[in-house]
Amino acid sequence: MNLEVFNDPEIVKKLSEAIKRESSKIDRTVKIMHICGTHENSIVRFGLRDLLPENINVIAGPGCPVCVTSSRDIDAIIDLALNDDVRITTFGDMLKVPGTKLSFQKARSLGADIQMTYSIFDAIEQAKSSKKPNIFFACGFETTAAPTASALMDLDIPKNFFIYSVHKYTPNGVYALLKSGKINMDGLILPGHAATISGLKVYERFVEDFGIPCVSAGFEAADILLAILLILKQLNSGTPKVENGYRRVINYEGNIRAQEALNKVFFLDSAIWRGLGEIDETGYELKDEYSRFDAKKIFKIKYSENFIEHQRGCRCAEVILGNVTPLDCPLYAKRCTPEDPIGPCMVSDEGTCKNWYDGGIE
Repeated sequence: MNLEVFNDPEIVKKLSEAIKRESSKIDRTVKIMHICGTHENSIVRFGLRDLLPENINVIAGPGCPVCVTSSRDIDAIIDLALNDDVRITTFGDMLKVPGTKLSFQKARSLGADIQMTYSIFDAIEQAKSSKKPNIFFACGFETTAAPTASALMDLDIPKNFFIYSVHKYTPNGVYALLKSGKINMDGLILPGHAATISGLKVYERFVEDFGIPCVSAGFEAADILLAILLILKQLNSGTPKVENGYRRVINYEGNIRAQEALNKVFFLDSAIWRGLGEIDETGYELKDEYSRFDAKKIFKIKYSENFIEHQRGCRCAEVILGNVTPLDCPLYAKRCTPEDPIGPCMVSDEGTCKNWYDGGIE
């Protein structure tokens, strides 16, 4: 499919004008939250906020899996890597994420065997050429949890390969944060990647319990503007619902085969979301049938109670909740940069602070 049509200036202009017409019917500020770091990347890259009326505020929510990975888990796996003859593999955007004292990258400079990998499939191949135990630090929402499950089900995996899962399930996490009052909004742009797996049906309870319009969106300029327009139309008509604005990729039921793989390999347990606390039924943990891969059990991982999620002055937790912007953080673009990040939001291309920094927003 030719995606250029979704960035056609005329289409973008028409959507922008339609948004202005709908927004003029609302005499207050409308807060729309997205929960996908790639959406924030697109919003900044296309300068979409500049096209919106003053009373439409689009904010980034907890849509960056790297940003919500707890220091407790980072500290624990780094401690193992420094004290045992093991190799840790993980995605490149995890390497600079700060733990309480060290990041993976800094631990590697102290002698820890920590390697970047592009996927679980790449990590498995790395293990085949290694004599050490290889532990894949598996981060991400449903989009990356599904390949992890499929690999463990279907591939010939070497005996020295293990998983340390910090995978998280998006819908339950966002629902719990809404219920607790930690996040609030008038409308929700659903994740473009994770929703390909989970589908849209799981978001019906958001409408039923909170009366929030929910619209899925792709990653081009027209995709995101269309989602904003559909949310405003729902608000003006007083009929909130789950609406599919990304039909070329997402369907209502989601990817059934991927869901079956996830349900076969994992169960949902409580998990710590960095700076947001422990949330029930959001952490993908390996079932007993797959416990031979579970690094947490095999290596008897020990956790410190003294882990620190954010250093003094860092406001990443508030940024993730949409309560402040990066510009409200005193460290942003000063002491905290992508080259030397203090907070997790400045590390990944899905992190709000890094997106704003790369976009020259200061």
